[in-house]
Formats: sequence, C-alpha cells, structure tokens
Amino acid sequence: MFTIALMSTIGVRSVNSTTESIPFSGKFFTTDNLGNVFLVQSDNSIEKYGADGNRVAVVNFKIYGSLSQLDVTNPFEIYCYYADQQVLLILDNLLNVRAEIDMTDVSTGEVSAAARSFDNGIWYFDASSMKLLKATKNLATQIEGVPMGTWTKDVWKPTQLLDNEKNIFVHDSANGICLFDVFGNYYKSIEIKGLLDFQVKKNKIIYFEKPHLVSYDYTFFESDTTYIDSLAKMVRTNNGKIYSWVADSIQIISRE
Repeated sequence: MFTIALMSTIGVRSVNSTTESIPFSGKFFTTDNLGNVFLVQSDNSIEKYGADGNRVAVVNFKIYGSLSQLDVTNPFEIYCYYADQQVLLILDNLLNVRAEIDMTDVSTGEVSAAARSFDNGIWYFDASSMKLLKATKNLATQIEGVPMGTWTKDVWKPTQLLDNEKNIFVHDSANGICLFDVFGNYYKSIEIKGLLDFQVKKNKIIYFEKPHLVSYDYTFFESDTTYIDSLAKMVRTNNGKIYSWVADSIQIISRE
C-alpha cells in the first residue's frame, strides 16, 4: 500500500501557463519525447501531430482491425500492435510501413501484447504460456522468461508492454503491473489496477487515476499527485507539458 500526497496548487492553470488544443473524440492517445501527439481514432486510424500542433500524417490499416498498443518510445521507429490479427507493424516517423511481422510465427497460442525493446527488437507476451519473450525483427528468440504461473495463481493477459532500458513493464489492467529486468527475469509486482495508460520516467510510474495524475516511485514506494483534472478522461505528461483529454479535445498545457 502507498499514500498519495496531494498538493494544493496542482492542476491550477496560472497566468504563466498557455493552453493549446487538438480536436479528438477517439479511443486513446499517446505522446513521445519530442512533443509529438498520436491520436488513435474510433475507426483505428492513427493521426500524428507535431509539437507545433499541426497534423503531420494520418494512416488507417483497416485490414488489421483494432489497434491494441501504439509504442512511440522511439519517435523514428513506431510499433503498432494489432492483437486480433496477431500483427505487428513498424512505422517510420511519417507513419509509413517499414515492416510487417506476423506474431503467429513465434506462438501457437496468443500474443496478447508486443512492443519495442530498447535496442529496437521486440518484447512480446505469450498469453498461452504466460511468458515474456524477446525476439529480433526476424523473430529469432533472444530471451525466454519463466512462466508467470511459477509465482502467481492469477491469469495474466497483458495489453501493454514498456521498456525503459532498465526494466520491462508488463501491464494487465485486471492484475496490475509486473516488472522484469532486461534479461526477462521477474523483479516485482505492483498492484496499480484499472489503468488505460501509464508512463515510466526514471524510477517512477506515472498514471492517471481520475482526477489525479500520480507519480509512483517504485524504488522507494512513495507516491505524489502531480496534476488534478476532474474532467479528464486521460492525462499524460512530457517535456514540461500536460496533455489532458477533456471532452472532444486534447488540451496541451505549457507552464512558462
């Protein structure tokens, strides 16, 4: 268990802040470390907006169905995973397809999540064996973890993976977040459940639990609220900006 410390000034837009907005009423959005915003619309089209607020590109890979995860941790090599079709697309920074990978080639069961490794390989989770694995883009296995059933009775079917170069974060909304090291060894479990999205910055997991944007230090087990927005559906933070999905737009709040 951990305690959330609330700060009285958090979430207040002062005279020294500016706000821009991008129209949005889709499924989810994400941001990269260059200030780009990626919108996933209800029809599964992907729109990219630059840090200046202008639309850069739009694509829709309809034949693959619903987009499960959009990994933009490398702004120049974007990973799009379509769990229904077990297909991973790798795009460039203008959303052009650079590779199409059929994940059924590495699993006879179901790959519930797939994302980028820090060295531009692929981390993926085999839900049938409950294993975290790592492969090259040619699907040569590099790392095969121990089945999670060896330390938990819960059934894990994660929908989001994230590699921050130190740990791999495996997120299952029903069970929380499991941390692994870069060799695929289990490290710890964190019972933060019911998330739509999360970020990792240094040793902190940042997530929105309405109305709080929470920063949880998983090393010292301490938590703070860094922003409050009672109207938001989803909130992210990058490069000193807050990205808040309110009603039918993404509000981009810059603090000067």
